[in-house]
Amino acid sequence: MAIFDDENNNQSSGSPFTRSTTSRTSSMDSTKEGNIHIGSGVSVNGEINAPNEVIVNGKHTGKVAAGKISVKNGGGVDGETAVETAEIEGNYDGNLQVAGTLSVSSSGVAKGEIRYKDLEIALGGKISGTIAEMSDEDFQKSKIKLVKDEEETNKKSGGGFFGTAKEEDN
Repeated sequence: MAIFDDENNNQSSGSPFTRSTTSRTSSMDSTKEGNIHIGSGVSVNGEINAPNEVIVNGKHTGKVAAGKISVKNGGGVDGETAVETAEIEGNYDGNLQVAGTLSVSSSGVAKGEIRYKDLEIALGGKISGTIAEMSDEDFQKSKIKLVKDEEETNKKSGGGFFGTAKEEDN
């Protein structure tokens, strides 16, 4: 007697249990190693150290040290954060140190002691508190490690976003 129907992967009608063997695409399949995702409806208290990205759809209270933090719309962080880049679409309240770019979307609210190297605020985005640009000296004192990416290397060598322009001989 077969337990599963080969044609549609369903259990035979004689069992009180059902099982689906169809494959699903999970958002976890596309995540990189070193990332952490706090899902909607999840609350986390404590310290997070992630080499890559911390994505917050839920709530986090505590310290974050990461390459990037993304506080999504509906998400919130209350605490102390030191990152390379930050994208705020939800609510951030606390001490935020960004060695690179702090981006606040039109739905984003960032308040507290905020230090950044570069700042982007979309129309409707809000920041409040003690806000200051991070000087090179302040950056050196911080424990944030800025990872040089390929785009930055291209900018310095004249490559820019579209690569290096070549002059052709006629």
